[in-house]
Parts: sequence; structure tokens; C-alpha cells
Amino acid sequence: MRAKLAGIQYLGDSGVTQICKEAVIQLIHAGEDVNDVKILTFEETCSNTHALLLTLRYDTQVIVKGGFASGYNGEAPKGYAFVLNLLRNYTDNINEYIISKSIFERISNSSLTVKDLDYINSIRSVRPSRWHDSAYLYKERVGSIFSEFPLTIPMALLDPRLIELALDFDKNPDNAIISAYRKLESIVRERTGLDNESSTKLFAKAFQGDDSILYWGNLDSGESKGRASLFASVFMAYRNNRAHQEPRHNLNEDIREFMLINQLFVLEGEAMVRND
Repeated sequence: MRAKLAGIQYLGDSGVTQICKEAVIQLIHAGEDVNDVKILTFEETCSNTHALLLTLRYDTQVIVKGGFASGYNGEAPKGYAFVLNLLRNYTDNINEYIISKSIFERISNSSLTVKDLDYINSIRSVRPSRWHDSAYLYKERVGSIFSEFPLTIPMALLDPRLIELALDFDKNPDNAIISAYRKLESIVRERTGLDNESSTKLFAKAFQGDDSILYWGNLDSGESKGRASLFASVFMAYRNNRAHQEPRHNLNEDIREFMLINQLFVLEGEAMVRND
């Protein structure tokens, strides 16, 4: 009778550390909840090879294939330490289990059976725990770990009026940012009728002062003044320099600046036209 295959997703490639490492990063970056981590270890004479069985939301299980190792110096142990240090930020449920060569080979071939999973769930974890030692060997600062995450714009946070520009952001960040500045000016001009003003003068007349054309209701004067000054400050600190310089080609800074402009769009969208 043919063994029943487990209905489980496989990520990464066995023996290829970087691909397996990126698979874990992508899961975290996509917002998955990692509730449990089972380190599946095949013990060899001089080293150990590791795969991961991750339990996500809705008890969905995912295998990250055996691209990790321990017991020697190299990229596979470094990658192993990296994912351990990353995953420990999201769950305390990390345990190691010893599996046979045959089960490890079925992981490599994306062919785990239901019986294999039942077996893995029935065996005891390694005690005393030793994965901490592997993580400590290459322990990195939290900021260093997350610096390897993809540089992408969080689309869910964007003002809808910036979506179109964001979709082409990777192709030409500088153009998207400059276009966003121009678009914001055009929107404010249209709402206020200040057709002959631009940049800081436009925003000063639009938002600043007790009789400003645009204002935010139910805010105290200090908060309103702070919001109003943001528009002129951002244009002075970022837009004017960008408009007169060659593109810097720094995606980190470009995304942060785009999100700063996004906040101005959000504030403008919340502002009301003064009727009196």
C-alpha cells in the first residue's frame, strides 16, 4: 500500500543555505505568524544538517528544507544562526528533534508522509537544548538581522493617491518622489485656490495661522501648529535638495522619504476647508 503524502508546503532547496534563509525572511516579511519552530536534525559524524518545520497561523505547517548546518565554520552554520536569531524574536517555541536519514531525504524530495509527520510530532525534543549555542556563535544585533529584509514600500499604509506612483517606485524612485511632491502641491492649490503659490509659501498660507484655509478639527493649537509646520519643514529639508541634485540611488533613504511624503498626504486628507 502506497504511503499517504503529507499535505504540506516546502520552501528552499536542500544544501542551499541562502535560498533557505531567504525563504524564512519572506515568511516573516509577509506578516506570517510563526507559532512553533521544530528544528529537524540529521546527525552525521562531524556535523549536523538542519531543516525547519514551522507552524504558522491556522496551524498551517511549512517545511524549510535542509540548507542549514552546525558543527563547523561556514555559510550553512552562519545561515542557521541567522534564522534562529530571527525566529526567536517571534516565538519562544523553538525545539530540536533528531530524525533519520530517510526522513531527511524525503524532506529534500518534498515527499514527507503523514506517518513521518506523526512520528516527528511524537518524539521528544533534544534536552538539554543546544540550538542556543549555535545561535550564539554568530549572534547579530537585531537591527543587523532585519537589514537583510527586502526593501519594499508597505502598500497597506499608503494614501490611495500615491498607489500609482508606488507601483513604479522600484523602476525610478527619484521620479516617484518628485512626482509625489508635485502632486501634493497641486492638490493643496486646488483646494485653497492659491494658484500662484508653491512649496513652503503655499503650505504656510494653506495650513498655518488661526485663519488658515485648511485646518484640522478637534485639535489643540499646539498640535495643529505642529502638523502645519511639517509640510514646510519636509519641503525645506528634502524636496528642495532633491529637486536640485542628481539622484542619490539609495533605496533605504528613498523609501523613508516616500513614506514621509505619504504622511503629508494623510494629514492633508484629514484637513478641512475653513468656511468662516
